[in-house]
Amino acid sequence: MTSSTGRNSQRGFSLLELLVVIFIIGLMSGVAVLTLPSRGGEELLRENRAVILLALRTARAEAVFSGRSLGLLWDGDKGRFLSRNADGWSAITQGPLAKPLEIDDDLRSEILLAGEPLNLPEGDDRRVLTPQILFLGDGQTSPFQWRLLSADGGSISVDDRLRPEAAG
Repeated sequence: MTSSTGRNSQRGFSLLELLVVIFIIGLMSGVAVLTLPSRGGEELLRENRAVILLALRTARAEAVFSGRSLGLLWDGDKGRFLSRNADGWSAITQGPLAKPLEIDDDLRSEILLAGEPLNLPEGDDRRVLTPQILFLGDGQTSPFQWRLLSADGGSISVDDRLRPEAAG
């Protein structure tokens, strides 16, 4: 384009210039992502403890407000909440407790019930719905200690008081 002074002037950027800038931005973004800290064992433990605490506190509150006994059936890597009715225990199918409780695959779980290791259901026992951790309508909770362990040796606990304990 010729200007009023007779010289050629360019307006804007060429496609090549835009592509170079986009490439540089992409390269810098990749470097920035690689330098971000990954989710470490300690953070993973705290996140999973928070999930467990929220679910267990919700179950305790629901048991108190509804006056029904609730329980958690844990099978080693996930659990589900059950409700006590006239026919025995049945899975909760509605509300926030209907969703299975799961921990991250990178963590290991150890549960003690009244000081004894949790016996996990096997084979045909998996069909029998008997929860290991109970939440009674009067606010009582069966005594337990739930310890999460990470691959790097870190651990964190939750007990029947449903308050976080310091990392170990």
